[in-house]
Amino acid sequence: MNQQAAKSGVLTLVFVWFTTHFGGGFASGRQIISFFVEYGWYAALMPVVAIGLQAVVFYFAWRYAVEHRLYDYRSWALSFYRPMEGLFSSLFEVMYLLVLLTATAVAFATGGATITTVTGSPYLLNTFVIAAALLLLTIFGAGVVRKAAKYIAYLIIAGLLVIYIPNVIVSWSQIWENIGALQSGALENPGTFGGALWSAILYAAFQTCALGAYLAHSDAIKDAAEAKKAAIGGFILNYGLLALATFGILIYYHEGIAAEAVPALYIVQNGIGAAWMVPLISVLIVLGAVSTGVNFIYGMTNRIVTWLGNRDATPASPALLRKRSIASSSVYVLLTWSIAQFGLIPLVARGYGFLGYVGIVVIIIPVLLKGFLPGLFKSVPAPAPGTDA
Repeated sequence: MNQQAAKSGVLTLVFVWFTTHFGGGFASGRQIISFFVEYGWYAALMPVVAIGLQAVVFYFAWRYAVEHRLYDYRSWALSFYRPMEGLFSSLFEVMYLLVLLTATAVAFATGGATITTVTGSPYLLNTFVIAAALLLLTIFGAGVVRKAAKYIAYLIIAGLLVIYIPNVIVSWSQIWENIGALQSGALENPGTFGGALWSAILYAAFQTCALGAYLAHSDAIKDAAEAKKAAIGGFILNYGLLALATFGILIYYHEGIAAEAVPALYIVQNGIGAAWMVPLISVLIVLGAVSTGVNFIYGMTNRIVTWLGNRDATPASPALLRKRSIASSSVYVLLTWSIAQFGLIPLVARGYGFLGYVGIVVIIIPVLLKGFLPGLFKSVPAPAPGTDA
């Protein structure tokens, strides 16, 4: 593998991590409120903890994948978790399903809350329209939307940079005034260092629940050295934007931005360039929610259809497969749409918070133990990629 190919492989992992991390939920700013800003001035410190922990976990996971040539999460889990692979690979599967359900519901909620904030239309109606659009796209045009998802993510990232950089520069003194007021108690906040640290760990943990997606791209690198480069590059990129967005939200802490369902909209409505930034961020958030939702719905539908197909005595006809696909998509959309009616704030705070606890047990602790203390684990041969034993 030449240097150009190696560089391309490293960048592939860096941008897969980047675009997966910054979906519609992050674009809205709600995740930053729930996991960082709610803990006051500690929000200025904790993004480095959250992203740093992810970088270490992803490095160890990628290193194991390339050393054992295991690039799908099922084969990786069956090898990595030995001698308890039966338990942990099953937990990994359950965790992945929870990620699909929660992230799809958040996609509905993000799009619905954004449209409500901009137009004043009912949240229930907005989420229903988005659900119908996602179902139609999944049935008739998911392939096109999935191919465009990467470019939509890039647009979201570019939009966030355009919004946050000028606002942070112009309001730099206000940011530090609010941080000072939070430290002195002039601005009330019940957050503690311990609570902020734990929240940062939970944030890292729920992000690592998407490990299966990152492992699928680990065949782009060839060795542990490239895995380390990808982890370092990903840390710089993800931490940079997370810290930037956190400071952007801190500009308006004294105005009660923590109560906003879509903080990013509040920033552009009250910051510089509001006339053209409001429609920009609104379109980007909705596009991000739709593209994310389509991918997750399609992913779940494929899992269900494949599972049903494995139980057939003879191969199913194309017509039957299509009927199963439509039925599976419809049930899944209805289920996640119903979950979205809890609203964006509780979905992010409780749904992702719960996934954080699962991620600590299933991903964080095992990966860190095996990464830092490999001698504690008996060396076992890895199964061939794509096999279950």
